[in-house]
Amino acid sequence: MSYTTVRSGFTGPSNKIGGSTAYHQDLKLLQSLPAAEKVKMLDAIARQNASIGREIEFSNAAVSGRRWNVNADLADKIDLLQKAAAAHGHSQHGVWQSFDYYTPFKGKNRFEKGAVEDASIFLPAVPGGTIRRGSGGGYGYYSESLDPSGRMVARVGHGNIDRPEKEGNISVGQASPEPPAQQTQQPGEQAVVSLLKELFGQEKKQPTLREALMSSALQQALQRRDSNLLSQNTLLSPTQFLMDPQKAMSLFE
Repeated sequence: MSYTTVRSGFTGPSNKIGGSTAYHQDLKLLQSLPAAEKVKMLDAIARQNASIGREIEFSNAAVSGRRWNVNADLADKIDLLQKAAAAHGHSQHGVWQSFDYYTPFKGKNRFEKGAVEDASIFLPAVPGGTIRRGSGGGYGYYSESLDPSGRMVARVGHGNIDRPEKEGNISVGQASPEPPAQQTQQPGEQAVVSLLKELFGQEKKQPTLREALMSSALQQALQRRDSNLLSQNTLLSPTQFLMDPQKAMSLFE
């Protein structure tokens, strides 16, 4: 499954985010999700942050300072994911895995002035699902990501309660369908196409008799080749077809 992201407010001072450490973010992912899906969610958040020049930097002791790398191997991502969840020792849940992190600007760390203040907070969103908003409960401003069945799969909080999103609950649009895979041409076919374009051009609308014969010969030759009906001794190169169309046509008599 692919994920998009939705903003969930901004980081803020401790007294505006539920009393926790200032300017940090708390992400919770459903424990029962496959590890690969959780990785995709972190990747989606990391890419969105990268688009505005920020990086995910974990903050709990065992993983302090480590950053999420979308280009790392899947095994390395899963290992960091598990270690970051285990490092969230002050709050463990049977249903959720929790992650504390900051999103400093690239080239800065979370302790530098201006690196993490008022940073956008992002939540992974499931295409066809819903985003639910709320505030309070020691979690500051927060958002919850529900899949199309209504199951909550992710939650992010400790946003500044004075800077909520303008919209409340929102529906997540469906993911754009992937474009159909383009059929690749064999080397011989590519040569034929290139030669035909060079000789006949793109603007000629009515082919000559010679061109029609050559085109027919080429099409039949390619069909015969793909069916293994022509032996190695009778196959001609695309250039030979173009230079001697009568010989080419004799192969199919």
